[in-house]
Amino acid sequence: MYFYDSNKAVGGCEYKDPYDAGNLEFDWLEVQLNTFRSRNMKVWLTGHIPPSSGNYFPECYVRYVEMSLRFQDTIVGHLYGHQNADHFYFLQADDLDFWEDPQISGKKGLFDTIIDNFSHIPKASKVDYNNYAVVNVAPSVVPNPYLPTFRIFSYNITGMKTVAQAINSTGRLRTTKNRTPKHPRGGKAGNKEKLCKKKKYRDTWKCRLREPWNADEEAPSRSNTLWSPLGYTQYYIPDLGSANKTHPPKFKLEYLTFDPTALHPQNNETSYHYPVPLRNLPRSLRNTTIVKSKYAPYRMNDLTIPSWVNLARKLAKPKKKKLRKRFKKYMFMGGEEA
Repeated sequence: MYFYDSNKAVGGCEYKDPYDAGNLEFDWLEVQLNTFRSRNMKVWLTGHIPPSSGNYFPECYVRYVEMSLRFQDTIVGHLYGHQNADHFYFLQADDLDFWEDPQISGKKGLFDTIIDNFSHIPKASKVDYNNYAVVNVAPSVVPNPYLPTFRIFSYNITGMKTVAQAINSTGRLRTTKNRTPKHPRGGKAGNKEKLCKKKKYRDTWKCRLREPWNADEEAPSRSNTLWSPLGYTQYYIPDLGSANKTHPPKFKLEYLTFDPTALHPQNNETSYHYPVPLRNLPRSLRNTTIVKSKYAPYRMNDLTIPSWVNLARKLAKPKKKKLRKRFKKYMFMGGEEA
């Protein structure tokens, strides 16, 4: 709440105000993240107000983006709420640069804004995943303005015992790569080095954040390894109005991120672990030969950054009308933006 630009009791993380509540919280959070990294621990960041330039004070947003990318090897993902609309988006390195103001083409809704942002993602051969962090905004858990919903995540726990033994014996984390930000998206960026010499920009966080970033292609946020989220299954109450004291509301599967083929062992696998218990799936998904399903529109391999970028790239294609329609349906529970 200290970062939210509607909170008039705080100063907005201004660089010259080190005792601002937002700056103090970021300072504390960085200490915690450094501690987690030194202990080889992986964490999720979660809160109420999603981090975005539209929600946060400008300087608070810069600090959050920079921190997210600097600790990309430690932070598995970012989970938020508040908007009650099911969607995801990216924090990107180019948010830390100075960009010329784009032409304003009128106010857009959430769905159109997200699709437009996805359209700027570089093609696979040019994308730098070090420059991305994924924010997942969950749908409502109460019947206002949409329908009660919850999701269950599945994780990769392969090698957990081996890693635990290694940590107990050494207590150290292997060295990760240090790097500085790049700016992958199109557009015209200002000369940051030159601008930061000017009084207007000199004492802003964009000019003062110079810590090296820690990027690791083998981190659980980047590749399918120990602690990586494999997918989630989302349930909701579609018939809320039919519930009463004698007939409680019933949750039903809304969708899941998995490929249907990942729900069952393939080729006589002997060490397979079901990502979703069969009893929690509708009858159609219990079929071991199923390869497509209306419940599985995304068919993601996992929930790592490359997988989310790949999904975003698909959604950005105008020809993917069915996928876009499904994405928007989940966003607003089949209704309109509240």
